[in-house]
Amino acid sequence: MTEDLQVEIPPAEKEIDFLKKLKASMRRKYVIVTLSTCAILIGTAFFLKRYEIPVPYDPDCMSTELYTAAFIPNSRGLREWQYIGTVDGQKTDPAEAEDTGGDQTMEKIRFVLNLSEEQRKAMKINNFTSNGRTIRRNDKDVRVVYYCYTRKLWNSLFGSSFISGFVTEGDIFEESSSRNANEDYQPIEREIYYLPTGNMDRLDGLSDEEFDAQKENAELVWSGVI
Repeated sequence: MTEDLQVEIPPAEKEIDFLKKLKASMRRKYVIVTLSTCAILIGTAFFLKRYEIPVPYDPDCMSTELYTAAFIPNSRGLREWQYIGTVDGQKTDPAEAEDTGGDQTMEKIRFVLNLSEEQRKAMKINNFTSNGRTIRRNDKDVRVVYYCYTRKLWNSLFGSSFISGFVTEGDIFEESSSRNANEDYQPIEREIYYLPTGNMDRLDGLSDEEFDAQKENAELVWSGVI
């Protein structure tokens, strides 16, 4: 009566316990696979949205023009550099610009993108990027600027013909664009190149000599003193 009896689990109960463990293991695998798939899809979409493809230079639709900007009040009463001709969508004559401080003027460069409907659909341009640096060349300061039009990889695959006004008629980003009007600004020789690259930030890590050498792979678009 004092001996331990070995109680065997019936085969049916063993099978039920095995099935429970199997289902729990499968649920864990389903969760892992689902989360991994979601992470891959999100990562792929993020990459497609972020990756930029440079658009080759086309002189027939990519041009530049000089214009004069005046340091005048905007709609909020704050002074900023604005194109003489239109202010907040309204035409402004030079005399009015002078009355509001327009005697403080500077020349700027506008990059104009003129595309036909067919070109718009084919190029799918949706961004404008640039990078500039003042370098010393032959004992003279030269402002070298590279710029490029790009399109997102997402647009290349799925298509989008929308182009913002900033891209079609945008000012190149330069240190003179945001300078204080009271500073003694001296014009400098500038060279502007079209460099087909989707990552202008990589130029920040180059030396002045390496930065200047990038013009070998670029197209000279404009040069002069402003």
